[in-house]
Amino acid sequence: MTGPAIPTGATWVRFPRYIGDAVMQMALLRLLRQAGIGPLVVWGPKLTVNLVAGTDLADATVPDVGKPSPWAMARLLRNHRAARSIHFPKSLRPALAAFLARVPERMGVNESLAGVFNTHTGPFWSGPTGHCLERYRRVLLKRWPDLPEVPFLDYRPPVQADLPDRPYVCLMPGASVPSKAWPVAHYRALADLLHARGLLPVVLGGPAEMELGEAVAGAHGLNRCGDPLTLAAAWMRGSLAAVGNDSGLSHLAAACGTPTLALYGPMDPGMFTPHGPQVAVLQRRDLPCLPCGKDHCPLEGHPCLQGITPEQVMARIEGWLS
Repeated sequence: MTGPAIPTGATWVRFPRYIGDAVMQMALLRLLRQAGIGPLVVWGPKLTVNLVAGTDLADATVPDVGKPSPWAMARLLRNHRAARSIHFPKSLRPALAAFLARVPERMGVNESLAGVFNTHTGPFWSGPTGHCLERYRRVLLKRWPDLPEVPFLDYRPPVQADLPDRPYVCLMPGASVPSKAWPVAHYRALADLLHARGLLPVVLGGPAEMELGEAVAGAHGLNRCGDPLTLAAAWMRGSLAAVGNDSGLSHLAAACGTPTLALYGPMDPGMFTPHGPQVAVLQRRDLPCLPCGKDHCPLEGHPCLQGITPEQVMARIEGWLS
């Protein structure tokens, strides 16, 4: 556990391991806060739970130690007498754990056989269409029928960054699979265009993306790959704009209120578009193969992302600056 003591009789919200999914869950935390539902305990993988620790989104956070079994998770819920469990990761473990712990109210989607263990449940993939946040909200409406629309998260990280004294734009070139990555050469060309415009390119990413960050930043940019997520978010909040792939960092930038341009290739952005007040999606519409949903592009040159030019991206950024 980190931060304040864990309150008894709380609402426990299970976090997923992917950053983008966790950012969506953070918007639901904001909704629960505004509805006066609490106290709130956020638990799950340390990487994503740390986004919430020290913020106004939760009263306590409990990061996992390793990958706990449903029985270990149930003991934790039972020991702290959880009043309810909200678990939207599409996994059986948290739903089963809440059932084993005899948590009175158990809310989540019914994929992975989890629905039979929930008191309030609904489909995610096979249900009504709409953004993923609305699909989650439909489940919560079964318990709280007067819930308003999901609000803008307005994420304020619990840390401050030593920001430069010149305007800058964040670039996030990392991607979970190769087919989602805009070419490194395009990012580098965009960095050069930003520099020519008098803007500092700041590259954000995980520890494994240090070399990628150096390749994109070049001689004129700043490579901040490897920063903790909360520190990366502090950089995002201070930036004029952010450009990223279909990735968790694009979701985080949008949640910070930063004008965010998300570059999409093989995936349909529809239900997973980053949620924020200034979000734009750039995707080719002239290819019959889209959306293919593949992790690796079978076509030479990966045309769906190769065909989005640095000049097109720069033009979108200029629109926000004008």
